[in-house]
Amino acid sequence: MKNFYSKFSSYNNCIPPGVKLPSIIIDQHYYNELGLDIGVDNFAFLKELSFFNLKNKFKIPKGKHKYYKDRLNSELSILKELGFVDYILLNWDIINYCHKENIPVGPGRGSAAGSLVLYLIGVTKIDPIKYDLFFERFVSKSRAKKIIVDGETFLDGSLLADVDNDISYEYRQKVIDYIEKKNPNRTAKILTLNTLSSKLCIKECGKIVSDIPEKDVNIVSSFIPKKFGKVSSIDQALEESEKFNLWSKDYPDCIKIAKKIEGLNKNTGVHPSGIAISFYQISEICPLQHTSDGSIITAYDMNWVSELMVKFDILGLRTLTVIHDVCRSLNIDLDTINLDQKSLYRPLSKGLRSPHGLFQIEADTNFRVCQLVKPKNLEQLSAVIALARPGALEFSNSYAEYTENNTPQTIHEFFSDVLSYTGGIPLYQEQLMKMAVKIGFTLDESEQLRRIVGKKKVELIPEWQEKIRKKVEDNNLPSELSDILWSVAEDSANYSFNKSHSLAYAMLSAWTVYLKFKYPQDFFLSLLKMTKFEPSPQEEINNISQELSFFKMKLLPPDLEKSDIDFSKEGSDIRFGFNSIKGVSEKSLSSLLSFRSKSSDSLNKFNTFLIAKQAGLNIGILSSLIQAGCLPSYSCSRSLVALEAQSFNLLTDREKRLSLEIGPKYNYQLLNIIADSNNIICSDGKVFMNESRLETFKSKYSKYKKIYLQNKSFEKFANWYFETKILGYSYSGDLKSVFQDSGEIYNSLDFYQDSNCRGKFIGVVTDVFKGVSRSNNKYLKMTISDEYGSYPVMFMDNSRGNKYSHYIEQGGVLPVKDDIVSFVGSRFNDAVFADSINLLQEKIYLKLSDIS
Repeated sequence: MKNFYSKFSSYNNCIPPGVKLPSIIIDQHYYNELGLDIGVDNFAFLKELSFFNLKNKFKIPKGKHKYYKDRLNSELSILKELGFVDYILLNWDIINYCHKENIPVGPGRGSAAGSLVLYLIGVTKIDPIKYDLFFERFVSKSRAKKIIVDGETFLDGSLLADVDNDISYEYRQKVIDYIEKKNPNRTAKILTLNTLSSKLCIKECGKIVSDIPEKDVNIVSSFIPKKFGKVSSIDQALEESEKFNLWSKDYPDCIKIAKKIEGLNKNTGVHPSGIAISFYQISEICPLQHTSDGSIITAYDMNWVSELMVKFDILGLRTLTVIHDVCRSLNIDLDTINLDQKSLYRPLSKGLRSPHGLFQIEADTNFRVCQLVKPKNLEQLSAVIALARPGALEFSNSYAEYTENNTPQTIHEFFSDVLSYTGGIPLYQEQLMKMAVKIGFTLDESEQLRRIVGKKKVELIPEWQEKIRKKVEDNNLPSELSDILWSVAEDSANYSFNKSHSLAYAMLSAWTVYLKFKYPQDFFLSLLKMTKFEPSPQEEINNISQELSFFKMKLLPPDLEKSDIDFSKEGSDIRFGFNSIKGVSEKSLSSLLSFRSKSSDSLNKFNTFLIAKQAGLNIGILSSLIQAGCLPSYSCSRSLVALEAQSFNLLTDREKRLSLEIGPKYNYQLLNIIADSNNIICSDGKVFMNESRLETFKSKYSKYKKIYLQNKSFEKFANWYFETKILGYSYSGDLKSVFQDSGEIYNSLDFYQDSNCRGKFIGVVTDVFKGVSRSNNKYLKMTISDEYGSYPVMFMDNSRGNKYSHYIEQGGVLPVKDDIVSFVGSRFNDAVFADSINLLQEKIYLKLSDIS
């Protein structure tokens, strides 16, 4: 370490002056393919590769050849001048490896999609010229900084061009292994410093400072909003969340202390996508440490790492896995999908009913904007992604009016051509740059303007205001243009978006739209296979099962005779897979397969129980599978069959063997055999069970009997409950039909999609909050869901009656999350107002511990 740093002793206290790019080793056959001498430098290789692909792999629009060549030469010249050539080739090498290994990669991310070079060498899939994207948004000569020390070139890491790469989720580690193999002892994962979030601070301070039970404080923390993956601060939550604000007034000390500790470092972690790649042996330039699983990570966080070496981002994207899986199963070449075809966007332009599985669109805010805008092409889909963010949302209605009547607003005729395709709204950062270019600035200067305003560099703002005024004056343009441009620059800093990024992600969205509506069975099959990687697999399965009915498909239940390990096609439907049954571990899965291999059509019930035991299938898992209907051969009461399986499991080996002998006589009714056990003389000359043995059996059996008696009394509800808890959805009936045996007629949630309606409803509480309105009326706000959707429900006191207070006075119990409630109510605007609620008291037991 001492010898290494001594070479920089004359520079900045022995610290390397910047990032030295890793050496790029290019396989010889690439030189041969391009007709190059292996001794040429990397710039010559990159230039030849780019021009070769421009000529042979891409169709240039008629009359645009010179424009493409000039743009390519310009980009290459800037990359060479700034010392970025090896960085570009580093990205090419990794993405090229993915292409060779058939590892799906995304079309691009961020400003990198503005580079023609990256497009031509296959790192991105967006033609920046076609979509009016700027290289200067990716690499700006005014930003980059090259440092030469003793003949060696270093780059300022904080100003290095940044290329992020999306790859298929399950192949991420394979790509990392490739990077490590190409750069031995020069790579490591990157440390992160995790801070105390607002949610965690409220949880801990609520318990410690205000002595609030953990269950309650967990509910309170859920009131803190989360936008675009980022949890709001306490101050933001107080402004944005009515629930949280009301709660905070009762616990001022908790809020005060939580604010003081919010943002402090909590612990370290591993960056989810970053890989550090060093020119030097990484141990020479950066301290390292081991994670609990033995991986090597830097002891510096991301910010310090980027000052010393390349930080390469590889993001595992599940959507790419879904897209690749569908295309592979159907033998579709993704690049042949025409994203300009109008029919592709028809499901969106008609008004999308449900967005599940559609990249970006499935997020709540994006979905609402998509329903409003009804995009008809890729540009409009890109605008949906750009609009669905704080600040930009206020322009959603204006943009939707434009897409409907194709009449843009005009802030000034001079800028109309720049803003017309977004309805006169300066939605993208690239539009601001083009407006600046139009009054006389270079693209590089316009990028400086974007950064200064966007980063709110106050000290430089007066200088740039004057520059704009002078540029307008020098070019004899209307004087009001300087004020208009500056106003747009200031305002758009709060909402404008990187078009390169939104367009690249719109491409991913468009692919999912095409596959979902063109090949729904394959698309949903792939989505279902991915649910096991989701934080809440059963919830995802439920969401998908709701959508299948729109496509006239069913999610068939798991069947011990028909199911595969994973979800599979069965006719025009999809069969549930073993590995997505809740509670089925790898060991249990192996047992299931072993069980099936030993079973046959001639199996009786007792044989089934015996083989399941021999296969190592846990009795708890078997009971759950029976209760969830996975043994359809036995069509009688599932609760009874589960009790018989549990009882059979309590028998001795002798009793199991004898029960198989005498089973036919008793029609394989095990409980009848046990009840008559004192009178049954078996083949060994002894009774099936003597009195002493029977009492021992009953002592263990009684707990299972208690579960059976409880579940039997609500048989249809028990079936629905087990299916929902174990599989994530119910296939035997919806919740309203389960409770219609009592004579009650319930409506499903989609009944409330029509305004001014009234009815009786039943559903599961997914969110609940009690509070007091500004008019000092008590209320209960619930989100209730069924198999058809979810809806907000208000139960409250008001001028027409104190319904909430009366319910409490009559001894009514307030529902909590996962409770089932029925209510009578009427819809008004976006909520249902309940006249009365009824908390269902029926309980279902899943396991022995539920009894206590």
